[in-house]
Amino acid sequence: ALPISLECAVSTEMAPHTSIVTTLSDNQIDAVYSFRQNAKRPIELRNAAIMMLGLRMGLRASDISNLKLTDISWKESSICFIQQKTGVPLKLPLPVDAGNSLYRYICEGRPRSDSSHVFIHHRAPYCRLGGRTFGKLLKAAAATQFEGEEVHGFHVTRKTFASKLLATGNPPAAIAAALGHVGTNSIDEYLATNEDKMRLCAIGLKGIEYQGGFSL
Repeated sequence: ALPISLECAVSTEMAPHTSIVTTLSDNQIDAVYSFRQNAKRPIELRNAAIMMLGLRMGLRASDISNLKLTDISWKESSICFIQQKTGVPLKLPLPVDAGNSLYRYICEGRPRSDSSHVFIHHRAPYCRLGGRTFGKLLKAAAATQFEGEEVHGFHVTRKTFASKLLATGNPPAAIAAALGHVGTNSIDEYLATNEDKMRLCAIGLKGIEYQGGFSL
């Protein structure tokens, strides 16, 4: 027979674990929209468009960075591209607010350049803007006066997008399709962000009431 304590001898370093998904708070989302509304300078218009594509469409920083002018269909109000991470083609509808920010940047803020990419540096040689800077610009725009509301990386916009879809009642298949995922297993990590639905899963304590106590 195996000893009861055998599991103590097995390392848990490689055991699967699930962490709580971090999303932008309502205050931070409001700050992003406020930044978008007040954006006037070319770089501000660029940064606003980048953040809107992440927040309203859930695009990865790598896909935004690699987005080309030919990927945008203004007639169909859509964006079609090949995902950098998976190599899978993805076509998504372009929300009005994100589309407006994108259009305004291209027409009013984007420097004249031979580059085929949408987002470019605003200094010569006006080449593609790398996605590594997106986290910094998001942090600057979403900064609030509330303590404990740090922004860690641009990927939080994608998590916020997925969590909002879940909270508004969209089925897992629709959320996975919007994120460009093949299966729905990746949606499980967002379940804990839906507080109203999670409350329905709570198990009552009837029959296992606490007994005993500390004698002072």
